[in-house]
Amino acid sequence: MKRVLFICAMLVTCSTLFAQKYAVIDAKNTLTEACRDSRNIDYKLVNKAWNDIQECMVNEKSKDYYDTWVTAAKIRNILTYKLYQDGQDGTLDTLKYFGGLSDILSYYQKVEKCITTPNEKGKLPVKADEYKEIHQDALQQATSMRTQILTGACSMVNGHPDGTMKLLDHYFATFDDPLFKELNLNETDTLKESAYLYYGMAMKNKAVTWADTVKYLDWYEKVLDSPTYGTYTCVELMNTYKEHGDMEKWEKYCRYAAEHYNDVQFPKLLVQEYVRQDNNEGAMKMCDEMAKLYPQEIYFVETKALMVFNDKKYREAIDIFKKLIEIDPTYARAWTSLGTCYYQIAMENKNNIPECKKWLNEAIPCYKKSEECEPDNPVLWGNYLYRCYHALSDKANEQKYSKYKDA
Repeated sequence: MKRVLFICAMLVTCSTLFAQKYAVIDAKNTLTEACRDSRNIDYKLVNKAWNDIQECMVNEKSKDYYDTWVTAAKIRNILTYKLYQDGQDGTLDTLKYFGGLSDILSYYQKVEKCITTPNEKGKLPVKADEYKEIHQDALQQATSMRTQILTGACSMVNGHPDGTMKLLDHYFATFDDPLFKELNLNETDTLKESAYLYYGMAMKNKAVTWADTVKYLDWYEKVLDSPTYGTYTCVELMNTYKEHGDMEKWEKYCRYAAEHYNDVQFPKLLVQEYVRQDNNEGAMKMCDEMAKLYPQEIYFVETKALMVFNDKKYREAIDIFKKLIEIDPTYARAWTSLGTCYYQIAMENKNNIPECKKWLNEAIPCYKKSEECEPDNPVLWGNYLYRCYHALSDKANEQKYSKYKDA
């Protein structure tokens, strides 16, 4: 009697299991019938297939059957594409559309789980050859969905930050998902930096408190080394810390950018910030550092030279302006500045006529060189030459340049 009851129970179990598999097959057949004419899909039948497969997705006897999820993915793909087509008039519900793609991705992840999970007897549900075919198809489809949900995150980041973060959470979860194991995404995913950036942007759009802000800055930190996004994220970090009054952090990231991105604007910002703070010592030190990093950039040499000149250290400034001229011998303003150093020393020695004349005669060739470089810009040299010749009592040249005495 017990044996009979056991056999009956087994028959009931098997019949229930087969019934659920037949329910999956029925959903597949309905879908096939709906798509018989690919140019005129019967969406009424597609929706029926979807309702049927949804029951299979939650039924204990069929939710671990791989074909349940393959079928669910195919049906959802058709319905999601229909949503996309209907929304081409500008009414596309992006949250629903990209959420659908994310669901499809999760279905293919479930396929992998189903075909790699042993049954009670320790046996896999499919043979090796069958596994390879099912796995490769699931991987191909899932990889496409994965890329598309990243596109969705990009498009929604400003309007739907919560939806963006949900998509990206799914995207990041794929890095360690068994379905993608062979792709080694942690090492090979070239779009990972984009995902980090979008996540940070989404969190920024949600941020209310400084604690919220710190969280999104952590995501920007992940992208600092990116050739594509590094500059952008570094600027974001700089601006955010500056707005918060943390100039130490602002300088940290500005220095990082100056040393890593080969963009001269960052070290210029550093120097300008020191100047704004009246920290001349810091500014000149920074100019020296950055002049080594950017040896052909005149800004740092000229800025230091002008600061030294403004401190009335004219002899020291002469050497620095000469370095500037070495970088660009055609830079008229540098010749003017060098000449003015000589002129100021001459004026310091105006009571010592021979010494004064000596320095004036050093200044004149510099101003003449400035005139040669920019003959149409007498503001740089005209008045200076007039003053030099006037001081030397050189009447002929004084007369020549007298028209520039008010320049």
